[in-house]
Amino acid sequence: MDKNTNIGPSAELTDKDVTAATAAMWKYNPVPDSPEPYPETLCMSGEEGALRVTAASVRGKKHKHDGSNRDDSFAFEFAEEALIAAVSDGAGSKAFSRIGAKAACEAVVKYAKIRLEAVARDDPDYAAKLGKPFDSPEFGAACGLAAETLRGCFAEACAAVEAAYEKRRDIPEFEAAIDRKPELKDFSCTLLAVLVIPAGNEEYLTAAAQVGDGVIAAVDGDNLILLGNGDSGSFAGETDFITPDITAESLMSRTRIRRGRFDTLLMMTDGVADDYYPADPQVMRLVLDLRMNGILPLPETGERYEGEVPEPAVYPWVNDSDVRYALQYAKTVMAETGMTLTELWNNKAVQKKASLAAHGIVHEKDPAEMLRVWLDNYVERGSFDDRTLLIIKN
Repeated sequence: MDKNTNIGPSAELTDKDVTAATAAMWKYNPVPDSPEPYPETLCMSGEEGALRVTAASVRGKKHKHDGSNRDDSFAFEFAEEALIAAVSDGAGSKAFSRIGAKAACEAVVKYAKIRLEAVARDDPDYAAKLGKPFDSPEFGAACGLAAETLRGCFAEACAAVEAAYEKRRDIPEFEAAIDRKPELKDFSCTLLAVLVIPAGNEEYLTAAAQVGDGVIAAVDGDNLILLGNGDSGSFAGETDFITPDITAESLMSRTRIRRGRFDTLLMMTDGVADDYYPADPQVMRLVLDLRMNGILPLPETGERYEGEVPEPAVYPWVNDSDVRYALQYAKTVMAETGMTLTELWNNKAVQKKASLAAHGIVHEKDPAEMLRVWLDNYVERGSFDDRTLLIIKN
């Protein structure tokens, strides 16, 4: 090796060196010509009342490299001023898990929308009851109804996955794709579901449950509240999937209910959650990344930071190595300024100065499109799975 080359056999590679080298190694193959192929990406946004949703799902690097489908899915719906949201990760080893994931998410929002609209129609005081003291019978009954609705969502999702399988089990194209008849397990998927219901006084009742990996978390000011954290299967590296034999009792242990205010609520598959592990406190770093990359609004500040901040990093896009998106990383800002996560969180001036906007970079003006760009391009060592993130901003 040339003596002027900085990286040689005896040189110690930095994390940045390794990341840059591996980023260029991924190959791109298009979505395969398979039964019901899924698009590379999906992004959507919506708002009602004080709640705004920004969501995106992108095909993982390994799926692009192998020429396989994106398996993640999401869906959300508003019901009056309440919100229903679902995120699902199709099992990567199962041929038609993407179909199960989509069916599960759609079933959740369809069922919960019908139930919550019926509650609003039949009980106009429901939101007021959710705002009653925690020990009051009215609150207990109203809260129980939300939990019952959430359990119903999972039952409907399981039925929808089974129906998706039954509909396709005898179609020749599906049998040809895997050289055998499809089985129900070929449609396996995880499921994260959330109900966000107004409870008066700018508070919300949030009911959340999940089966499988991923993370559900809320941020309220400086507080991080985990509403769901990935559960695993019988062996290391396994995860659970929704099945028709899920019991109400098992869902109760996976359900988290909270009443209060929140700034941001995030639902993500493991393709994002694993990059921000452990969720407590790394979801706070995720929020910082979303702010500095123009997806979430930067906090207002009148202060200035006179120190140096790193330039946004640029890596080749897997789809086309000639296309490069500059992105900012909170961990790089922390490393180069010597700040801890808490210090960067509290220093609004540094967040602003390090942001893409401060560097004159705007990839997309629409937050959902920017979320898609960011998910499809941020680089993390060992990260190659589908990435799906649904953000609820209050």
